[in-house]
Amino acid sequence: MTIWHKSLKQRFSSFPVHQQILMVCNELNRASNLKNDVEEYNRCLERSLELLDYFMSDKKGHLLRESLRIRDIIAEAYISFSTDTKRIQSTLLQMNPTAWCMLNKV
Repeated sequence: MTIWHKSLKQRFSSFPVHQQILMVCNELNRASNLKNDVEEYNRCLERSLELLDYFMSDKKGHLLRESLRIRDIIAEAYISFSTDTKRIQSTLLQMNPTAWCMLNKV
């Protein structure tokens, strides 16, 4: 897999958790918008997987477990070309109340 965010790896853990989650969601949203272009769709999913790996690198407990589950779902979407990234985004946002509120204006 291509490394897309070379300079971000060292800085990623310095961002707040909600911002890290939103970065992954951004790539998933981009994938949703590019679902008619298979190559770009897959690149977006690759970038989201890479960001999720950065996210998981310093996590423990429930955040790590849930992140691993979401990683499996994204990987499945990559392999099967399932274009339902909105469901994945919603699941990811539910891991952090701040991220959820920022996008759902509750």
